[in-house]
Amino acid sequence: MEKKYQTVLITAIALTVFAAVFVSFGLPALGGTPKVTLPDISQDAAGETEFLPVEVTPETVQSVIGTLSRPEAYHRETQINYYWHSGNQSGSTTCAVEIWADGSYVKTELRPTNGSVEHRLVGNGKLCIWYAGDNNWKEMAAPEGGGDLAQRLPTYEDVLQLDPTEITAAGYETKDNIDCIYVQVCPAGLDTLDCYWIETATGLLYRAETWEGGALAYEMVQTSLQPLEEGVRFALPDGTVLHTSAAVGQ
Repeated sequence: MEKKYQTVLITAIALTVFAAVFVSFGLPALGGTPKVTLPDISQDAAGETEFLPVEVTPETVQSVIGTLSRPEAYHRETQINYYWHSGNQSGSTTCAVEIWADGSYVKTELRPTNGSVEHRLVGNGKLCIWYAGDNNWKEMAAPEGGGDLAQRLPTYEDVLQLDPTEITAAGYETKDNIDCIYVQVCPAGLDTLDCYWIETATGLLYRAETWEGGALAYEMVQTSLQPLEEGVRFALPDGTVLHTSAAVGQ
């Protein structure tokens, strides 16, 4: 019991020091006083320690998102919907996106409702793009964050690069029973509203929306997420294998 109490006390001291350092060095950059909720080290009847999360505000949300970590390997599916409006007419197109990620290797299949399946593969510092049935591919240097860009999805890194003055709302929010960090952005000079929901458990973008002139123009939602299976090949259309996934935990 005494050892457990010492562990709790040491944790509390470490977190308090972290908070002090953040306040000392982080405030000038944020331009305001962030609201930080320190952990409550009081123990319940079962002897468990209860921790309260850092409060998310427009001033602190980028710092909080920066502490999230994503899984090294995963397989997920998302759906992207594009909406257009012209006078009294409107319409939409849909693109299903399937992603396999293993460290720096990411392969993506984009399947639009109308059009050819597009393949994207990031690995060895290269981004390769080709279409179904074609053995030729375009190859270019993968930019920073190339794996994320290959998915054609906004990411939490995009949120980190936002102008803090354009963040108009932020907080914790449950979306489709998924615990998320919500960020609302109004870009200066544009009649648009961008909304992001980042899953707290995985650090992955769960949902995103863009509204233009009060109408929904873009929508992305994650439809499934699983661990990456063993033996997934990251290969070029000519059969060249750049990488093969190992068993989970190896």
